[in-house]
Amino acid sequence: MNMKKIFVILATLTLSLSACADRHQLIQYSDLPVAAQTFIQKYFNTSDISHIERERDGMHYEYSVYMKNSTEIDFDQDGNMELVDCQISPVPEGIVPDLIVSYVALQYPNQFIVEYAVEYRRLKVELSAGLDLVFDRECNFIGIDD
Repeated sequence: MNMKKIFVILATLTLSLSACADRHQLIQYSDLPVAAQTFIQKYFNTSDISHIERERDGMHYEYSVYMKNSTEIDFDQDGNMELVDCQISPVPEGIVPDLIVSYVALQYPNQFIVEYAVEYRRLKVELSAGLDLVFDRECNFIGIDD
């Protein structure tokens, strides 16, 4: 390999690594959108935050808040909640719509919701036994996600 090819490869590798490093940044709580701060204050204790990441997704940012107990909360660029993943603990009361909570209590009385996700056209919950349930935006049950 000649020196010119080696230089091109090294330059490309350096730029690629630099771009990846710029995608994820650790930020402070005060750098979150106000809506995200309000959500966290309402449902979680801010002193339990481990760290916060901001990730560039194309032209927008997404935010991930990691709690000391391994809970992850994701927000879109405007601070709208997209995901609450409490791993093995119940999602705090008031986050999941009442209609979904009632459905789970009736159909799966020995389980609780450990994850709640808001997607474009649907809502998803993961139960403590690992079962994923899918609902439409009006909280009507659609089915079980494989």
